[in-house]
Amino acid sequence: MNAFVFRCEAESKAARRLVKAVVALTGEYINDQGALHDLELALVEASSNVVRHAYQSDDRGGIEIRLGLKPGESVDVEVVDWGRGFANQVCYENAAPCSECGRGMFLISSLADGCEVRRNGGENVVAIHKNIGSPSWKN
Repeated sequence: MNAFVFRCEAESKAARRLVKAVVALTGEYINDQGALHDLELALVEASSNVVRHAYQSDDRGGIEIRLGLKPGESVDVEVVDWGRGFANQVCYENAAPCSECGRGMFLISSLADGCEVRRNGGENVVAIHKNIGSPSWKN
């Protein structure tokens, strides 16, 4: 397995650059553009949630993305923060059409083959697993 760690401040532009860097590196291993697009969308949503919800407005804190590549098998990513965490149990169902928020975990779980939210010590972790078969990997 190939493992990488990316970090930045929990700020919109920095988080977007972080996601682009993760996807660019993953693209050096995978030639499946659909899988890369799904990964990017899931990471944008998870990192946006950190920027919007994890920290108090005067404390920006950080975001860390841990990337694990298992060539011929899968991609695992963890989006980590050290902020407030989820206040309630995580809902993976789509929000009502009139709702202005609440679709993030539904979207992430729809794009992934596995998704889990957990608290690990002082870390809030959104773990995303995506199966990617052998033909989609570069040699």
